[in-house]
Amino acid sequence: MDRQSTILPLAEVDLTNCDREPIHLSGHIQPHGVLLVVREPQLEILQASENTQDLLGIEAESAIGQDLSLLFDPVQLEKLNACLRNEKLKTVNPIKLFFETAGKSLEFDCILHRVEEVLIVELELATSQENLSVFSFYHSVRATVSKIQNAKNLNDLCQLAVEEVRQISGFDRVMVYQFDREGNGAVIAEDKAEKLSPFLGLNYPSSDIPKQARQLYSLNWLRLIPDINYQPVRLVSGNNAVTTQPTDLSFSVLRSVSPIHIEYLQNMGVAASMSISLIKDKKLWGLIACHNYTPKYLNYEVRAACEFIGQVMSLELQSKEGSEDYDYKLHLKSIQTKIFEDISTSENLSQVFVNCQHNLLEAVNAKGAAIVFGEKCYQVGQTPQGESLKYLTQWVKKHLTKEIFYTDSLTKLYPEAEEFKDTASGCLAIEISPTQKIYVLWFRPEVIKTVNWAGNPNKPVETDENGSQRLSPRKSFELWKENVRCKSLPWKQCEIDAALELKKAMINIVLCQVDKLKKLNTALQASVAREREKTANLETAMSELKRAQTQLVQSERMSSLGQLVAAVAYEVTNPINFIYGNLSYANEYSQKMIDLLQLYDQNYPSPSPEIQAQIEAVELEFIVEDLPKLLGSMKVGANRIREIVQSLRNFSRIDESEIKPVDIHDGLDSALLILSNRLKPKPDRPAIHLIKKYGSLPLVECYAVQINQVFMNVLTNAIDALEEAFVNKNLSPHGGEEPVKCGQIRIVTEVCPGKKAVAIRIEDNGWGMEEKVRQKIFEPFFTTKPMGKGVGIGLAISREIVVEQHGGKLTCISAPGEGTELIIEIPLSQTHPKPVVK
Repeated sequence: MDRQSTILPLAEVDLTNCDREPIHLSGHIQPHGVLLVVREPQLEILQASENTQDLLGIEAESAIGQDLSLLFDPVQLEKLNACLRNEKLKTVNPIKLFFETAGKSLEFDCILHRVEEVLIVELELATSQENLSVFSFYHSVRATVSKIQNAKNLNDLCQLAVEEVRQISGFDRVMVYQFDREGNGAVIAEDKAEKLSPFLGLNYPSSDIPKQARQLYSLNWLRLIPDINYQPVRLVSGNNAVTTQPTDLSFSVLRSVSPIHIEYLQNMGVAASMSISLIKDKKLWGLIACHNYTPKYLNYEVRAACEFIGQVMSLELQSKEGSEDYDYKLHLKSIQTKIFEDISTSENLSQVFVNCQHNLLEAVNAKGAAIVFGEKCYQVGQTPQGESLKYLTQWVKKHLTKEIFYTDSLTKLYPEAEEFKDTASGCLAIEISPTQKIYVLWFRPEVIKTVNWAGNPNKPVETDENGSQRLSPRKSFELWKENVRCKSLPWKQCEIDAALELKKAMINIVLCQVDKLKKLNTALQASVAREREKTANLETAMSELKRAQTQLVQSERMSSLGQLVAAVAYEVTNPINFIYGNLSYANEYSQKMIDLLQLYDQNYPSPSPEIQAQIEAVELEFIVEDLPKLLGSMKVGANRIREIVQSLRNFSRIDESEIKPVDIHDGLDSALLILSNRLKPKPDRPAIHLIKKYGSLPLVECYAVQINQVFMNVLTNAIDALEEAFVNKNLSPHGGEEPVKCGQIRIVTEVCPGKKAVAIRIEDNGWGMEEKVRQKIFEPFFTTKPMGKGVGIGLAISREIVVEQHGGKLTCISAPGEGTELIIEIPLSQTHPKPVVK
């Protein structure tokens, strides 16, 4: 009876019991054979099927732990061991083995395979005395193979296959069952007994074959169920099993099948079944399904012949499917050629789409297309409109995880598509450039069609004794017609391939554009690099100029000061030497005159009144007493002037412009002497206290004039910092808590660790400086002093002298409230040649 309806979705019930069923770990086999799990190389029996008593006359429990000599004599065991030395056991299957029981000899087909470090031995009663030789097997299937290979098209191929398999196997019904992209199956070829109703053209839902069953079909070419009403036989295990997990029976020919599948076959009225897998591109393409309405057993040789036919047919699927729609494929190729011609003469994709809008649709037999360029979208033919197209495009971008996206039922993936099903029930999309956001989407409208199902495709939901819901196979396979909506014509593989070819061609245009942009970018980068180089050179030149200016200014200042000091020292030296030398004579002469006056006073104690009056008037006694003291003081003063002049000469060092060993302390003392007036008390502050802790230093090789210049700059800055602290009343306490009233400069000299350099530490108890200021104090023209009190080159030139010209170090340690310490480190010996100032 025909029934027609629109199928509604099932309620939200957990309907995955079929997919979750571990059919390969059932622990049961079919009863038409015996299965043994054996440990190699001892051939110890680890598991045995319970039916060993029925077929072999031995209890399964008693066989556990014994080796195969329990079953076979030495000749049979040697034959078995010879086969076990072959790594590919399938090439030696089946092995003919004899077993003696109850006074009679039984012959078995022994089928071997290895899994999870154990050997699976399956025994089926043999129905033929000898194995077919390769030559005999070839003759038995040669005619069949020839017919299959000469089939004109896919339909002929499938029809020939079912006829040949039915002829060899003797099954009542043999069908080719092809899967679509969603896993649903359709009967596309059939050979049957005349009395049977046809299944040709019927469709079966994907739920008829669960996921794990499809996986097993992909692993095993053939599966036989001789009698669906069999009672499963349990595998008996001992304590010596290799693993506690159930034995994997994926490759077992005796493996028991799913109870749900048995129920399914029973509902169809089938008594025996066999399936042969059809594999294309390493994927399950379909099945050759065989049904018999009475129990039917096939021996290994017949099964092998049917399996071979399935393998040959699988090889032919590629070519036969490829020859389908041959004329249509030629038409698509001609359209592609036209588009490729447009592409070859175009410089950008937008121009291509303008030139070949109609061909773009015809290239994949679409009714509409949308071309996305970033935020812009160009439409051709029938497409969704406005916001609908915008949101669909965004959704497709997120789901375009492979090189192409296609569906003939967009609403299943994107429910919002039902609003525009008349234009876009089917969608095919490619990504040209993710960086430039270029995409092409093709659309097909809804095509309402009627699908003939073998019974209601929605499996009924049953409730078991525990109250849980499960799927059960449908009980009726009467024709059930479904009106399918929201689906377009399916995209053919040749159309998908055409879209991929267009994608490659379009990507080439994008790559050409990218190449041009890359060349332009390279040229631009080269230009930018040249400009940067010029800028860097300019910055270097400016830095050198600034540095030279700094050196020049300081050099001029120091040169002028040195020349002035030298000139003053020169002009003062001669007069002071003259005065100092004549003071000795003046002292000698005055002493002689005093001696003469005393002698005169002794010989003439009573001078005349006139002389006496003059003596009293000039205070002769005071003169006699004070004149030697006066001359002595004048000599001391003249000597001090000579020392000052010598310090000035030492500071100027006009005659010492080359490297020579120098006493660092002389330079420090000379600078301090010149700055001594700034250390004295002033009306607005007390005197600056000087603390000198000179260590025992060796002579240091250096440019004396330049080092003296450094001392002068550092000491001047220390005095400036103290004077500013006096004004701001923020002398640092140096770790103490009481306010400090006296400014001080502390000078410490010492030999550095390693005895290769000396260190001069000049510390003041001014306020100190912020970190950001400390980091900049050696930069040229950086100063914190008011306008007119400094230009910021003293420390910069000092660093140049110490670091660049002497290979030393100049370090500043300072923080607010902790004062400032400048550390000058100078190597004892110089290897740096004197740099030339440009």
